[in-house]
Amino acid sequence: MDPLVAHERAQDAFARVLSQVGDDQLDAETPCSEWRVRDLVGHVIAGNQRMAGIAASPTPDSAAALIGAHADLAQAAQLAFSAPDGMTRPFETRSGSLPGSVVIGMRTADVVTHAWDLARATGQPTDIDEELAEQVLAASRERMGTAPRAPGGPFGDAQPCDDARPAADRLAAFLGRAVS
Repeated sequence: MDPLVAHERAQDAFARVLSQVGDDQLDAETPCSEWRVRDLVGHVIAGNQRMAGIAASPTPDSAAALIGAHADLAQAAQLAFSAPDGMTRPFETRSGSLPGSVVIGMRTADVVTHAWDLARATGQPTDIDEELAEQVLAASRERMGTAPRAPGGPFGDAQPCDDARPAADRLAAFLGRAVS
């Protein structure tokens, strides 16, 4: 799948889940133990801000405002990646400066995974864009392999998950989330 299409589909999948979140769910726990729903959404929004080169701003405090901020900044990130130099120019990440062609895959995986986290936290179905989740899972397996995961790192040890489960569930399990 074209990386720009995959990134856009990841943002759209996240937006679909986010659109069903209410203000009463913003403080709900998520599979990311250090984040509540508002923090997880804020993380995705902040990532989009960084990709678009927009200065960080406070995380909105209502579901409607989060939905609007995500929509605007997802579009801004997509525009940054689709610019004529979007795949070749460097983007600053926690891992250092990397070309857009690498960063877009990282962002796509992050957004798909957090769409699953958000769905799980708010009691929504976790069968997120099967084709995209399958692609992200394959890329994650290739990138991370079977190497042990560092304690306290962003990904826990792979968890058990039946192969018959949706690809997004299998991705979440591979990245250390309990899916049962």
